[in-house]
Amino acid sequence: MSENPELLKDASEVTTEKIIVTARGKSYDVKSLVMQTVIYEDIFSNMMTGYVVVADSTNFINKVPFSGLEQITLSFRTPGFRSERIERTFYITSVSERAIAEKEQAYTINFISLEAVSDNVLRISKKFSGTTHSIVKKVFDDYLKDKKNLVIKENHVTSLSAVPTFWSPLKFINWICNRSYKQAPNVLFFEGNKNFYLASIEGLIRAGDTVFDTYSFLPKGSTDLNVSNKYKNITRMSVIPYMDVFRAQDYGYYTSKLITHDITLKQYQEFSHDQYEYHKKVYNLHERGDTQTFPKTIPKNSEAYRRVRTKQYNMFEENKDPMYENWVMQRNSLMYEASNLRFSIEVPGRTDIEVGKVIDVLIPKSVAKALEGGVSNADYLDPYLSGKYLITSIRHQFTMNKHEMTMEIMKDSFKQPL
Repeated sequence: MSENPELLKDASEVTTEKIIVTARGKSYDVKSLVMQTVIYEDIFSNMMTGYVVVADSTNFINKVPFSGLEQITLSFRTPGFRSERIERTFYITSVSERAIAEKEQAYTINFISLEAVSDNVLRISKKFSGTTHSIVKKVFDDYLKDKKNLVIKENHVTSLSAVPTFWSPLKFINWICNRSYKQAPNVLFFEGNKNFYLASIEGLIRAGDTVFDTYSFLPKGSTDLNVSNKYKNITRMSVIPYMDVFRAQDYGYYTSKLITHDITLKQYQEFSHDQYEYHKKVYNLHERGDTQTFPKTIPKNSEAYRRVRTKQYNMFEENKDPMYENWVMQRNSLMYEASNLRFSIEVPGRTDIEVGKVIDVLIPKSVAKALEGGVSNADYLDPYLSGKYLITSIRHQFTMNKHEMTMEIMKDSFKQPL
């Protein structure tokens, strides 16, 4: 991150460019009334959401008034960034937590992406054929697209013909993502603060070969006065519960079995999946190889988690083989792996960051010692927890021209073998 000494004075500083409520053709500048703004983005969520907390001493809520047709436009920018800003228009869904006093009242305005409104009222019932990424793009362009573009990170090798039965656009898109892959079947459709994305977790990791930035969890009392370095400091860190062996076994993470039955050919097949071996074939944060987060000898039995899928060979025109054996169990394990080893970190906010980025995180060992001669800084880093992470969600909080972020980050492998 480049530092502009004229504009960037301290970490977490942010410029609130506008907070405007639009109602029935009229625009209201409410920037002076808003005490706090929170925006959420998550690769496991199709849409962004958020809210603003308003301290209203001007009776603004009765001037509008809110009736279900309002929108709110937000724009925030980190000083020093001319173009890298978070600027979005959202649909106001509700007003909650309203507290009325003698001369002032406070309330929360909740909002969601504009595209969510279209999804909630539209239903699709027509035939789609082609590669899965091209179908998703067509559904997005025809039914959802408003002000943001869809960025397709990779073209899929999968194709299908399908007729959604009065499904919403997002339900159909998510159904397609479950069946899509280029290499690893962990494709997601999500919204970041810049664009919508159709990408596999593996594809995001591949794109992260060039790490976005490096964050360090430094001990309290660190006195680094460089503003750019402060942006890379983790102020708080917590581990989200992980390594739950029973939960992983029940979910079929370690191993599982798929049974397919073709009702036309009267053909029955069984396919076993072993995540320890499959991990070596998938591109992960610390490349391929023996970097699994669990040992090979962990108790497992593919018969403990079985799934059955039926096929109908050429029963209908253009009916393609769904190739369940290539994605059903593999996606199940990969999606569990994406939530298996996670951290929540709090860092100074910046408006050039987005979910789906890969960062490097330096975490010291719990036992602290003074540096000795001939010992490098790397010797004091946790060899398993330090390394690359994928940002899966960000909670942006803007308060009094201060921007703070709570990020959930995940890793699917260790930097060195167990």
